[in-house]
Amino acid sequence: MIEYLQRLGYYPRNVVWELTLACNLRCRHCGSRAGKARDDELTEAEALDVADQLAALGAERVTLSGGEPTLSPYWDKVGKRLTDQGVRVNIISNGKTWTDEHTRQAKAAGLESAAFSLDGLEEVHDRIRKKGSFAEVLGAFDTCRAGGLPTACVSHINKLNLHTLSEMRDLLNAHGVASWQLQLGNPAGNMADNKDLVIVPQDLLEIVPEVARLRAEDKLPRVFAADNVGYYGEYEKTIRDRGARVFFWVGCRAGCQVLGIESNGNIKGCLSLPSALNNEDQFNEGNLRDRSLTEIWCDDDAFAYNRKFTPEQLAGFCGTCRYNDICRGGCSWTAHSHTGNRFDNPFCYYRVAVEAGVIEP
Repeated sequence: MIEYLQRLGYYPRNVVWELTLACNLRCRHCGSRAGKARDDELTEAEALDVADQLAALGAERVTLSGGEPTLSPYWDKVGKRLTDQGVRVNIISNGKTWTDEHTRQAKAAGLESAAFSLDGLEEVHDRIRKKGSFAEVLGAFDTCRAGGLPTACVSHINKLNLHTLSEMRDLLNAHGVASWQLQLGNPAGNMADNKDLVIVPQDLLEIVPEVARLRAEDKLPRVFAADNVGYYGEYEKTIRDRGARVFFWVGCRAGCQVLGIESNGNIKGCLSLPSALNNEDQFNEGNLRDRSLTEIWCDDDAFAYNRKFTPEQLAGFCGTCRYNDICRGGCSWTAHSHTGNRFDNPFCYYRVAVEAGVIEP
């Protein structure tokens, strides 16, 4: 199925850009171990040049991220530089210090929405982040709503919140949130040090049907499953279908249609993939101070784990799975963070259901 992506063409359709690693929280699940800004973060002039390069390379959507992106002094300028060139832009924040002025800046920059992270109901959210942060994120939703800026929510599913997804949706509905992305929490960064938060593969037998049920409901916020939720089985169409001609998982798109930019200009296929902060460099494809984005993106040897995939690379259950040439081991970040092998992913609904005897192989 990598040939399908090749036919579509490799271009950075969706980009997540870590504007700064600085953060005003120290969350127990943070994969990037955010807190202190990198010593070599891009200057404003460099960041605006990167924005121009993204537009020229055909980026369709850019998410401004962090750390806490509003701690970057130029977050709104980067946003406007992109939207002025027809790129859709949103921002994802922890909401801790979001104000009316942030809402005004986001709207003036042409951002289509602001997303805030919610990790559970009050006790769980505050345990993962900091006491009082639950009230702050709800306040951020309300501030945007009052200012006319659409909001979204991103939540990672963990051991403490997996049974409360329906209640979380009701809470978000009450605060006018339009869309909600659910993703599996992976043992990377700080979460690797907090294993009590990490789900086990068998939890997918509850999580996947519940996400499918929430998606099927005619209710706001609209629920979207992240790329590490699935795959295949009886719930695949409900989870994956967004009205496109292909409504099933076609493999990780990191380095094919997805791009991650670190605040110092390092390029990865997906921002979630580990890097130097976690003593990894295998997913770093180069730095924008050394080569242009086009040079890195068009390098024949770049993003080889996806672009040069062959089924023979797959290991374990993935190596014998009937969907292996399509799936390619699922989410690269999830597979690597759990097994150290991008090509062996235990967090697959089909795999767990087969091993549990729930469905036939």
